[in-house]
Amino acid sequence: MRILLVDDEEGFLNVMGGVLREQGYDVVSVEDGKQAREALEGGGGKFDLIISDVFMPTLDGVRFHSYVRELTQANDIPFIFISGYDDEHTRGLASGSPRDFFLSKTTPIEDIIALVEKLRTNTLNGSV
Repeated sequence: MRILLVDDEEGFLNVMGGVLREQGYDVVSVEDGKQAREALEGGGGKFDLIISDVFMPTLDGVRFHSYVRELTQANDIPFIFISGYDDEHTRGLASGSPRDFFLSKTTPIEDIIALVEKLRTNTLNGSV
């Protein structure tokens, strides 16, 4: 499974990317939505999952998500919003779509990995 990991916090990218790689995932890490958009457009291969921070400079996670959903070749990719802001508005970003999810950055790493694994399994079975 190939994952696009998007966050403007270098420490989070290093820790989360490292944990995902230890689990056997192929992870491409970028620092904002603009770089993430370029990764999707760059022909570097298809992504199976996007994990993106919400609040970032240049192009935030909300606008990047809108771009992904409008992009024909990427609009079916599961998208996990992850944020240090765990409030009703931020959690609501993932409502209304079975392909969109929200996790707080305080979520235990085991729970994050469990969701990623569930999405991997569902993707393999064609149910996402």
